[in-house]
Amino acid sequence: MKLLQICPPSLSAISIWAPRLPKTLASLMMLSGLIAIAAPISPAIAARKDSQTDFRNCAAYLITLKIAPELAVSACSRAQFPQNLSTCVLDISRMSGYEPTDALNACRQVRRPEDMAFCVTDISRALKDSVAGDVLDSCRRSLQPVQYANCVVGISRGAAVLSSPVALSSCIDTQAFPREVDPTFIPYVESPLQVPQDLSPQPLTTPPFVQPAPQAPTSRPAPVRGLF
Repeated sequence: MKLLQICPPSLSAISIWAPRLPKTLASLMMLSGLIAIAAPISPAIAARKDSQTDFRNCAAYLITLKIAPELAVSACSRAQFPQNLSTCVLDISRMSGYEPTDALNACRQVRRPEDMAFCVTDISRALKDSVAGDVLDSCRRSLQPVQYANCVVGISRGAAVLSSPVALSSCIDTQAFPREVDPTFIPYVESPLQVPQDLSPQPLTTPPFVQPAPQAPTSRPAPVRGLF
C-alpha cells in the first residue's frame, strides 16, 4: 500500500480564496443573526415578561375598583402570585354587598385566593339571606375553602329550614376540629367550645428578694504548742 502524500496548498489557491474570505465571514455572521432573531424567546425571558405583566395588571385592576393606589401597590407587591390576588378581588367584588377593600383584605390573607373567591361566590349565590361579612370571614378562616363551600351549600339545600348562620358555623366547626369528623371510634358527646373570658396577658410577678441572715463565726480550737 502506498501512503497518501498530503501536499500543502499552493500559493495559487491561497491567492484565489483570500479575497473571498471577508465576504464569506460576513455572510456567516448575517446568517447567524437571522437564526438568532427567528429563534423563539427562552422560557426564562418569557417568565420574566409574564411576571411583570401580572404585577402591572394587578395594580391596575385594583385601582379600577376604587381601591387606594397606595393600598393596591402594597398588596400587589407583597403577593407571590399577583394575578391570583387581583382575580380574587374582582370575583368577590362583582357580588352584591361586598366592598372591594374588604375583599382585598380577605384575599391577601389566604394561601389560595382563587379558592376563597370560589367559596364566597358559591355560598353567596346559594344562600340569598347570608350576610356578606359572615361569608367572607368564614371562607377566609377555612383551611379548605372549596370543600367548605360544598359543605355549606350542600347542607343548606338538603335542609331547607336551616338558617345561613347555622350552616356557616356547622361546616367551619368540622374543619376547626377534625377529631369530630366521622368515621371515628370516639363516642360523640355534644360539648360547647370553652373560651376563656379574660384573654389579656397577666403581669409577671417576681418573688421579693430576701436577704440571707448572717451566720455567726464558728470558734476553732487553739493549736497545741509543740514540745520542740
